[in-house]
Amino acid sequence: MNTKETKLSVVIHTEEEFNWDSGFFASNNRVSHGKELVQFCEQLLAIGANIVFAMDYAFVSSDEGQNVIRHFKKNHTDNIEFAAHLHPWVNPPFANEDQIQERDSYPGNLPEDIEKTKLSALTDLIELHTGYRPTTYLAGRYGIGKNSHKILKELGYKVDLSITPFTDYGYQEGPDFSKYNNDEVMIEGIRCIPHSTGFISYLPFFTDYLNKTPGNLDRLNNSFLGKVLLRLLGVSKVRLSPEGFNAKEMGLLTESLIRIGVGHLIFSFHSSTVKAGITPYTQDEVSLKTFEQDAFNYLNNVKNLRHKTLSSAKQ
Repeated sequence: MNTKETKLSVVIHTEEEFNWDSGFFASNNRVSHGKELVQFCEQLLAIGANIVFAMDYAFVSSDEGQNVIRHFKKNHTDNIEFAAHLHPWVNPPFANEDQIQERDSYPGNLPEDIEKTKLSALTDLIELHTGYRPTTYLAGRYGIGKNSHKILKELGYKVDLSITPFTDYGYQEGPDFSKYNNDEVMIEGIRCIPHSTGFISYLPFFTDYLNKTPGNLDRLNNSFLGKVLLRLLGVSKVRLSPEGFNAKEMGLLTESLIRIGVGHLIFSFHSSTVKAGITPYTQDEVSLKTFEQDAFNYLNNVKNLRHKTLSSAKQ
């Protein structure tokens, strides 16, 4: 595939701040990173990025979140998109208890009527503050379920970004995406663009083999010789994200996905990572600088791709 045909969208999981290892509480809805998010995104836009803010209820309802929305709505209408990101624990209607179980942190595990009511409330709130109804969705914790795409269709959504290729969250009662690669799929009328995730190795053709078909890695892992081969070839799993991955790793994955014909890449991170001391990825100023530099280096290296929001991706 010619790189000029490949699209790239920057998708930000735009959300509240909470300890990822300490459970899910409705009261954990603080947003204090708005200024840092604006500053960082201005630099990304200057590079040529197009940004999708996938926003949850806590962010949109906060003062700092609304300041972020107003800033980009005023200054960058053509290069940004406001989308929906459902964190059930901070989205009305609320459960009777402040804390919810991990199973219910995945929107797709909720009863259909509750999932729809929560997403409807989020959709209405985003429309109130942005001036339009979102058409792109990202489930919190990538947690789509059996009713999710039906609900998305009913609420007017067009695109879902929740699939994480080659990944199974079943160990914590989440969705199983192990049978998906990075190709787009249509599910119940919803265009599903996976969060770009795959494998890299020392040999490009072997990297492509692993990324083409779900199960290729598992087959090798099921034999002693296969495990030895994987180790010798330095196989590792990579997401297009500066959260834990460097620009070189992301570049190798990008090259492989382009070679095997993937048409739309998703570069992603969490909004609160742009401020030191909130997420595990940027616990201090040194790790924050590394995160920023990897993001800048990667995006500078892929300027030849077609940078798009999801709403403009068909253009």
